Amino acid sequence: MKIKIGQKDITHLLISCTWSGSRLNVARKLEYSFVQDDRDANIPVIDVYNGYTCYSYDDADNLVFEGNIYSIERDMAKSSVSITAFDHLYVLAKSKTTRKFDNITPEDITRQVCAELGVLVGDIAETGTAVSFIANAKTGYQIIQGAYTEAAKVTEKKYHPVMNGAKLDVIEKGTLIEGYTADSAVNMEDSVYKESIENLIDQILVVDEEGNRVDYVRNDEHIKKYSMFQNVYKQDPNKDTQTEAKAMLKKPERSGHITALGDYRVKSSYSITVKDSLFKGQFWVKADTHAFTDGKHEMKLELEFENLMNEEKTEKEEEKKERRKRRGGSDTERGDLDEQDAGDPACHRRG
Repeated sequence: MKIKIGQKDITHLLISCTWSGSRLNVARKLEYSFVQDDRDANIPVIDVYNGYTCYSYDDADNLVFEGNIYSIERDMAKSSVSITAFDHLYVLAKSKTTRKFDNITPEDITRQVCAELGVLVGDIAETGTAVSFIANAKTGYQIIQGAYTEAAKVTEKKYHPVMNGAKLDVIEKGTLIEGYTADSAVNMEDSVYKESIENLIDQILVVDEEGNRVDYVRNDEHIKKYSMFQNVYKQDPNKDTQTEAKAMLKKPERSGHITALGDYRVKSSYSITVKDSLFKGQFWVKADTHAFTDGKHEMKLELEFENLMNEEKTEKEEEKKERRKRRGGSDTERGDLDEQDAGDPACHRRG
């Protein structure tokens, strides 16, 4: 991996480097250390400060990371500088705003939020589905993902934001990386698989508000295979009983990871084909860590067995009014939120 701080190439000074991402952590991280010793005239002095932009490139000089430096540690005894940088999704994950959205598509919400918080927009997944909700002191990421969570209920697709250089893309999550297979006979070094039924729930007893039995919601296949483990759901007149009870069912917990020769294409939020005695078929990359040491590129991938989307709950206008009513306040007691005009994009890059 080649690394630049601003326009200064420091690849020849690198000691170590890892490039990682996770479905849950949102922003991708670049961590690296390089030789720095102002006592040695043969070692160039690299000007680096928090807020500087750094870049990394693959072996064909394609940009794979652009982000800002958020942490610096200088160690004179080790003659090194250690850097932690995050891509520009970090801005959306940390910056909050308050808005009211009325009948607007997630793609337009994304453009508005990014304009206000100073993040450039790239290819945004089109849903064609208008949504309405209130975002009260929510991060840009929570707002965008909340909008796509609502749209996903209609489109039945899953979505995830990723950075493509300086621009934000929203992709259809779980897209298969074509032309790549993790194969134990070719490029895999290790694999670990774990399955547990310790938290299994395969039957829900539904009771009314007085505790009288109403119905059962069950997974007959799991009951037959693993025995019966029951929980209880008390009916709520404001919620759909079948939906809520089914959500309480718990499947066997499966997890696993593989270690393989590095491939820059393989990142969290996409899926890959795996060919191994423990794994065979399509799996979703929950988290990835690419390590670069002594000219070797190795990656460790945490796998998921189904395509999961980070879901963000949104608040509807009627929910807000109901909450105020329970508090004894009026609909206008605290003031309604007006949709804000998108601000001019601020520049989040230095270097």
